[in-house]
Amino acid sequence: MSSLTPLDKHAIEEFIGESSKCFTKLYSAKENGFDAGVFHQKCDNRGPTLTVISDTEGHVYGGYTSVSWQSAFIPQVYDRDAFLFYRDNGSVQNMEKFSVRKCESAIAYDQTSGPIFGSEPDLGVFTGNVTRTHDGTPHAVSLKFKGASYMMPSYPLLDLEVEDIVVYSVTDSRYNLKALPWRNEPSFDNACLRTLFEDVESYWPLKDFGVPKGTVQYVNILFVGPIGAGKSTFINTVDSVFRGYATMIAIAGGKGKCMTHRYRQYHLTSSDNRRYLHFRLCDTRGLEDGFSINKDFDAILEGHVPDKYNFDSLPPAANMTPGYRRDPQLKDKIHCVVYVLDAEKYSPEVGIGFTTDDVHNQIIDLQKKHDQRGIPQLILLNKTDFACPLTKKDTSAVNRSEIIKKHCLHAAERLGLPPLTVLPMKNNFFETTATSDEMAILTLYNVRQMLRAADAYLRVNFLDELRQERYETSV
Repeated sequence: MSSLTPLDKHAIEEFIGESSKCFTKLYSAKENGFDAGVFHQKCDNRGPTLTVISDTEGHVYGGYTSVSWQSAFIPQVYDRDAFLFYRDNGSVQNMEKFSVRKCESAIAYDQTSGPIFGSEPDLGVFTGNVTRTHDGTPHAVSLKFKGASYMMPSYPLLDLEVEDIVVYSVTDSRYNLKALPWRNEPSFDNACLRTLFEDVESYWPLKDFGVPKGTVQYVNILFVGPIGAGKSTFINTVDSVFRGYATMIAIAGGKGKCMTHRYRQYHLTSSDNRRYLHFRLCDTRGLEDGFSINKDFDAILEGHVPDKYNFDSLPPAANMTPGYRRDPQLKDKIHCVVYVLDAEKYSPEVGIGFTTDDVHNQIIDLQKKHDQRGIPQLILLNKTDFACPLTKKDTSAVNRSEIIKKHCLHAAERLGLPPLTVLPMKNNFFETTATSDEMAILTLYNVRQMLRAADAYLRVNFLDELRQERYETSV
């Protein structure tokens, strides 16, 4: 939305009382002119609207009404849901709400004026047709931000240079809780949670194909992605699900900051702490412009590289590297690769993709190595809660949100993989120190998909070899 940051938008939704609202621009003074007639032509009889005003000093303010605007002269119009809001130019997050105190005079109709809030008014935008200066900036517009009909202090916002006045229609979002799911799994209920815990904790490679337990001790799942995409955060989340509280076994960095400089293999334990699980989560250095980990990737995939290998070493991993495995076993190799992408970064409206072109080219080069070995590839689409407000409020909405669906389709297309390989993930897990069933379900489901992909790789490429001794014995 013009003039509003994503945090502003979320605040407005909370002010309205619902997080699944769709904002559609009806009118912009900058684009359509500071003209009351044009405003009414575009905004009358359109239901609830949000008026957003931005001035040349960086203030953002305006009002919401659930009542349609009309071309008439009615000085007092009832609306118990109306409110005004304000954010000054020194704040990037905090927006104030001013609720209506006199519902009977929440707004006013005047066909010669723009939006009017309050009877005096509290917020009156412009009257008639406002001319512009030679450089295109509108003349000072009288903004009476008082407080007669709304519970607010008297801000001295008079005769300010207005940059734009935008009016949005406010409708129920199509990403609502009643929408049909675009993906049927997982189901967010207790039965699903129990099944996922059992499936992941009892997993061992090729168990369902008669391969004895211990033939392959564990599978290795490798995470690759840009700096800040959330590789380490996901590993922490998986461990937290089994611990029952938030843990930090992998050091996670912030946006644009790489905290993982070494190759790490995390071997998790069961929820009762009595045994290791039969998979390892392997973390790599984050991809960034001007730094490639490609030189070490063949060695990682083949199982030569030891835990805690430093990616900043100039020569590629080789025999002289401490801990280097000259003859790795099947349990040392990588069995599934997961590309981790940040859903929050994707903004097609302004042409921003999941990665920079340089990082994308690095991923394509890595994919060639995976393709040559037939290693299955998945995409973990992190931070869906930042991409979709509905998902932020309700984890189970991840499979019903059209926003997340579009992000998943674009991520799959970007990396040339089928849409079903994309696993959406929510990342506000560490806002609290306690786990939730919904987060556990989403996390365990994604882990189970990774384990199934690794199992498929072993079955297609090594099943006969692993079962040979058993067949010979039975004969």
